[in-house]
Amino acid sequence: MSHGRHIKVLGRGVPTLLGDALNVEKMLRNLVELLGMRLLGDPHMYEVETEIAKLGVEPFEDEGGVTGVCVLSTSHCSIHTWPLRPFFVMDVYSCRDFDSSLVEKHIEGAFGGYDIQITDVSESLVYRYENHDSRAEMPLAMTA
Repeated sequence: MSHGRHIKVLGRGVPTLLGDALNVEKMLRNLVELLGMRLLGDPHMYEVETEIAKLGVEPFEDEGGVTGVCVLSTSHCSIHTWPLRPFFVMDVYSCRDFDSSLVEKHIEGAFGGYDIQITDVSESLVYRYENHDSRAEMPLAMTA
């Protein structure tokens, strides 16, 4: 039994668009609407300032950017951007199915996205009942 759709999205985009928290928030809100999902509240947006002293330092340190998280009625959507690279990583999970090609097209428009790679990790959401017993059919509250 599958428990939804889960994709990881990596790509590049226009640095000024990736570094603009309002633009990233707008992209998230519009994506949620495009996929027919419902926000449970406002997206949580965080801006990380660029710290010149940390650039190029190993191990990797924050280089500035934007992090956004949306809590959905069907799960979540999150993104981290690094405008100086210019790179982003996004995670979209829903217990309902959705069309990942819509995500790619939306990112292309919102960020001038290119070199986009989508990995579908939905197979990891298939729960395999290895030790099937009667507790598996009971609500969780009754198995404790």
